[in-house]
Amino acid sequence: MSTVARLRGVHDGLFTGQIDAVDTIAATYRVTFDRNGLGTHTVPDYEVLSNEPHETMPISAFAQKQRPSRFQTFMTPPHMPYTPSAQSPITDNDPLLGQSPWKSKLSGSEGDTLGGFPVKFLVQVTRLSKILMSKKDHIKQLKEMNTEAEKLKSYSMPIGIEFQKRYATIVLDLEQLNKDLNKVLHEVQQYCYEIAPEQGMQPADQPTDLRRKCEEEAQEMVRQANTLPSGQHCVRNESLTDLISGLSAVLLQIKCLAEGGDLNSFEFKSLTDSLNDIKSSIDVSNISCFQNNVEIHVAHIQSGLSQMGNLHAFAANNTNRD
Repeated sequence: MSTVARLRGVHDGLFTGQIDAVDTIAATYRVTFDRNGLGTHTVPDYEVLSNEPHETMPISAFAQKQRPSRFQTFMTPPHMPYTPSAQSPITDNDPLLGQSPWKSKLSGSEGDTLGGFPVKFLVQVTRLSKILMSKKDHIKQLKEMNTEAEKLKSYSMPIGIEFQKRYATIVLDLEQLNKDLNKVLHEVQQYCYEIAPEQGMQPADQPTDLRRKCEEEAQEMVRQANTLPSGQHCVRNESLTDLISGLSAVLLQIKCLAEGGDLNSFEFKSLTDSLNDIKSSIDVSNISCFQNNVEIHVAHIQSGLSQMGNLHAFAANNTNRD
């Protein structure tokens, strides 16, 4: 970047140069000056001025009713007990939205906006925030109870029935919270895609490109391996070939996710979706065999893959879902 910097000392004055490095800790720039003999110097940031025009955004971009999907921050509502969506609406007892003069708007047309954001989207974000706060509290309680149980076990003391009931209640509450969380996250993502599809956000129920490519490659691979030189097929049962193709596609997905490096949570979730599709297509008598010989091993692989990238709540493990 071309700049003008102030030098002091032997060479006192303003000189043009190029920025070579930035020291954010010391708040300085390392500038190589254009004039012969000046060389490279470290200059405080308040004595450096860019010669290039600054990148700006038109005011009209901030006046739009619908903003881009990559929201930076949201106002966190006050902590209140979370109630499932099956009960009263989220705005009825909410101290932030319930006392707001905009309450009538919130319960009005879904096309209205508030502060530049769609009201329907703000309601979903508020519900999401309340679920996350409630889940955080439950996890904290569960951690404390785990510590207490470890102490009791180390002293060879029995764990009482009341303790077990409280523990089981927290686990069941977490299960319900996870279901509600997944539902709200799905709705938020869908709405983000409606607001700004150009940002690359795709619906959660839309198969990813990786999954489609792996399925097509697996089907072609199985077709070639199953076809004899005479044109006949080794395996004529179509359901068996579909099962083989599905399992082969899962292996290809795992291979691509492991080699890709930059893990995408939607592609990661597609691995679980593929397993669920295969599981729903097999006979009920083979479910246990599928869980013991396929699903549990893929779950271990997913656990390892999740340590390789930053995967959010969409990358949920569904191995215990029956």
